[in-house]
Amino acid sequence: MDDSTSLIKPSMYKAPSPYVILFYMALTAWTIVSVPLIYSKASGMSTTFLLIIAFFIVYTWYFSLGISYRVKIESDGSIQLTSLRKTIRTHSEKIYRIEAPPFPIWIGFIRFRLEREVAYLFFSLKDRSLQRIFSLIRMANPEITFKGSMKNFSTPNKNGDSEAMHQNDP
Repeated sequence: MDDSTSLIKPSMYKAPSPYVILFYMALTAWTIVSVPLIYSKASGMSTTFLLIIAFFIVYTWYFSLGISYRVKIESDGSIQLTSLRKTIRTHSEKIYRIEAPPFPIWIGFIRFRLEREVAYLFFSLKDRSLQRIFSLIRMANPEITFKGSMKNFSTPNKNGDSEAMHQNDP
């Protein structure tokens, strides 16, 4: 363990429950409306086309259940991303880029480019615990790049705070 990771305090961010619930409610509504609508028109469609549509709906749910709602960083720099479908365990050094939407929005999805896969996280950028997590990741992995509306995350101070955390303070 090097000096940068020995300063890391374990921290956790959990996406706002109303945001996560609203997302899955919208997805459920989309499915409830789409399936009967497609079924009503199924008599004129080929079986292949129906299978393609069914695959699309199932894949959408599979992908959506893999979006993380919680991220946790440990004192050794290890990261745990938790979703309804799986838990990804990795280390900060294996994350080479974190991407947010290109324009500053307060809620949305953040993409973690990992060594062998991509993980997504529901986010509320105003949440200080998430900003702290990003600063601690930067501390554990100075080589990481932030892309999009998060480019301004700097190396945190000894409290794990970065200047970006205080940009919107009065």
